[in-house]
Amino acid sequence: MKKILITGASSGIGKELAKNLANKSKKLYLLARSSNKLNLLKEELEEKNSLLECICIKYDLTDTGNLENIVENCDVDLVINCAGFGKITDFLKLSDKEDLDTVNVNFISPLILTKRYSEKFLQKGKGIILNVCSTGALYQHPYMAVYSSTKSALLHYSLALDEELDHKNKNVRVLSVCPGPTASNFFDKNTQKKFGSSQKFMMNSEDVAKKIIKVIEKKKRFSIIGFRNRLSMFLINLLPISLQLKLTGLILKKVIK
Repeated sequence: MKKILITGASSGIGKELAKNLANKSKKLYLLARSSNKLNLLKEELEEKNSLLECICIKYDLTDTGNLENIVENCDVDLVINCAGFGKITDFLKLSDKEDLDTVNVNFISPLILTKRYSEKFLQKGKGIILNVCSTGALYQHPYMAVYSSTKSALLHYSLALDEELDHKNKNVRVLSVCPGPTASNFFDKNTQKKFGSSQKFMMNSEDVAKKIIKVIEKKKRFSIIGFRNRLSMFLINLLPISLQLKLTGLILKKVIK
C-alpha cells in the first residue's frame, strides 16, 4: 500500500483513513470537493511524516465525465472509494438533480473508478480496490430510498466483480465494507440531534477507519463493520421484508419530523 487514492478524504471516515494510512504509504492522493479541508489535511499529515507526499485533488464526484483523467494521473496500489452522501427526507422533497447527484456520487463514480482501476491493476498484476458501502445496502430504507438503493448497487457490483477478478488474477481484488450509522458529519447537526440517545450506539469515524484497514490487510471480500452492526443485520434479516420496511420507515420518519 505504498500509493493510495482516497475519495471523500476531507472529512469523516475518509479523513480518518487518510490519517491512519499515512504511516503505511509513501504517497496519498486525497480527493474531495473542498480544497481548503484537503490542504489542511495535507499539511497535518506531511508534518507528521516527512517521507509522505500528499497530492490534493479537488473534484466533485457528481461529475462522472472526467474520471478517466484521475485514473490516468494517479498511479496507485490501493483505491478507497469512500465518498458518499444521502438525506433522510420525504422523497418528494428531493429534486431530480439531488437524486441524480446521489446516484453519481454513491454508485456511478465509484463504479467507473472501480472498473478502470481493475483494468489497470490486471495489467500491473496486482492491486486492491475497497468500496465503502453501508449497512443501508443490506435492506430497504424508506425516507432514504435513493441512498440505500445506490449503496446496494455498489455492494452487488463490487461482490460480483471481485468474483470475476478471482478467475483472472487473485492478486487483483475488489473488497466491500458496510459501516453502520457513524458519528461524523454525514448528517447535519439538526438531523443528528433527532437521533437522540441512539447516537451513543454509533461508532466513531476513527474506529471505523481502523477496522476498515484490517479488512484491507486481510483482503476480506465482504465485511460489516462493528459487532453491533453485524448483530443488527442478522436480526433484521430474520424478519419478512414487509416488517423490515415498516420498522425502518417508522424509525426514519421520526427523524424527519
